[in-house]
Amino acid sequence: MNKIKKFVSNLLKDYFSEQDKKELITILTTSLEEKVEDLVEQGTPVDKAIEQSINEFGSADDVLDAFPKKDVDHKQKLIMTRKHQFWYAVLGYILIVGLAVFFNLTFLAFFHNVYWFIVVAIGMVFWPGTMFFHYREAKK
Repeated sequence: MNKIKKFVSNLLKDYFSEQDKKELITILTTSLEEKVEDLVEQGTPVDKAIEQSINEFGSADDVLDAFPKKDVDHKQKLIMTRKHQFWYAVLGYILIVGLAVFFNLTFLAFFHNVYWFIVVAIGMVFWPGTMFFHYREAKK
């Protein structure tokens, strides 16, 4: 019956929150296992019963039609949130590094001709970089 659980998990991998997904996987797996048991009682071999149940189950779209549309839109909202976070990080990076460059170059004699803004620029690049990877992960 692991084949059924893998099928249901792969079917729903891009939808719902983790908690909702676990509950739904349990419900759908139980439903498919009951169908397999019914087919086995009718004389169908177990492997063939599993294949037949999976084939008759349908696609992710068929399953998602039974649920409110807002759950499907959750992924799109997450993608947009991550995208906005990424652009906020990019603009924040530009502002902070720009200020560091301005102060460093304005008071260069005070800092004994040391270009320390480069350290700030390198250290701050991880913020938009992290947000970019969160955005990419949400799109998968």
